[in-house]
Amino acid sequence: MSTTNRSDTLSRVGPGSKVGALFRSVWLPALLSSQLQEPGGSPVRLKLLGEELVAFRTKKGEVGITQANCAHRLAPLYYGRVEDDGIRCNYHGWLYNSKGQCLEMQNEPDKAICSKVKIKAYPVAEKADIVWIYMGEGEAPELPKFPWIDLPKSQRNATVWIQESNWLQGMEGELDSSHVSILHTNPATLATSPVHRPYSAVDLTPKLYAKDTPIGILGVARRNADDQYYWRVSQFMVPAFSSIPSVDFPVGGRAFIPIDDYNTYTWDFNYYFKGDLPQDFLDYTGKGLAFPPESNYQSYRLNTGTIIDAFVPVRTAENNYLINRNGGSLSSPSGIHGLNDQDRAMQEGMLATEGSEGRIVDREKEFLVATDIAIVRARRRILSIVQSEDSLEQFRQTIKDGTAYSVEPLDVLSQIDDVDSFVREYKTQLGPQKAGA
Repeated sequence: MSTTNRSDTLSRVGPGSKVGALFRSVWLPALLSSQLQEPGGSPVRLKLLGEELVAFRTKKGEVGITQANCAHRLAPLYYGRVEDDGIRCNYHGWLYNSKGQCLEMQNEPDKAICSKVKIKAYPVAEKADIVWIYMGEGEAPELPKFPWIDLPKSQRNATVWIQESNWLQGMEGELDSSHVSILHTNPATLATSPVHRPYSAVDLTPKLYAKDTPIGILGVARRNADDQYYWRVSQFMVPAFSSIPSVDFPVGGRAFIPIDDYNTYTWDFNYYFKGDLPQDFLDYTGKGLAFPPESNYQSYRLNTGTIIDAFVPVRTAENNYLINRNGGSLSSPSGIHGLNDQDRAMQEGMLATEGSEGRIVDREKEFLVATDIAIVRARRRILSIVQSEDSLEQFRQTIKDGTAYSVEPLDVLSQIDDVDSFVREYKTQLGPQKAGA
């Protein structure tokens, strides 16, 4: 199988880039509300789509995300004071509100000058204990209507951490169903993670398919299951959201939000329609066995020099992911502790293009096969959306009311053996869901 390679277009997300414009067309998760827990508390340094930003919660409780530096002498606002009406630079006392407007200059008495100064600020919204940001121009669409976004807090959770690679490497891992039966399955125990039925451990060569949807693609895997078939359908939602099926545990999904071309915020979302998140699920994830990996919240210097405040995994390339080659886990022979640790070891270590500091895989050298169909289709899907202003505008209209994101994955046993017949049979379950359904 071959694909037209557009690696540079797909990987670059900074201002003026095509995929950057795609990301700026949607609401993005920026940080957890708990990172700004105290009104008037410490700001948070972050970077999104190549832009250095600072987030703060005023003493009145209003959240703002602005450029990271004061307009005056470009000092970092992170070291400033968060007050009732905004954040004040500690260098010369310039105060900015959540919209970026300068309200006061302690070293300049002429208020007419102050009124002319405004730094870059972006619209924000708080929903589901997440601070969302819209970095595009013009009117923002509605927030994505993910199935979990209005659930009670006890029935959902969200976590976020750093991945030291381009965003697409992480996203493509979500579409690679065949690796689950190998990297995440221990042949000695025939065990996978609790989101799979046992058939994933037995059938190592699933039949994989991809089908376009209005919001992205369906990644479909069919495995043999005694006298029937085990079907798993994941949802890929442009630009970088996924929803992954589960048989026992809560449904999970990820978002891969670019920090810049070389680093990524990986988000994990879980939800459970049946009730509160089960304790065995919380115990399993709390050990770093799945998502999120075991992490520490700290200041972190990116390879590009920017310092951000982020959750940084304990197991990284610098310590070889603490691999224990004599100690494979219950659900993996790799000797690497958790599912995400295992994924990052593969994705962060891929052969990279020259000049990308080891962070952007060299897709020109890939040898793709039939099981990579969903990855190929996703690349083409993204490229088709960003090919022109008209195609990007069409996508913006698709997501305008947020309902396109209300799709769910599927895990089911069925006698159906044909993918087209299967998708037709489960069309209602795989399409946008009505609120409260």
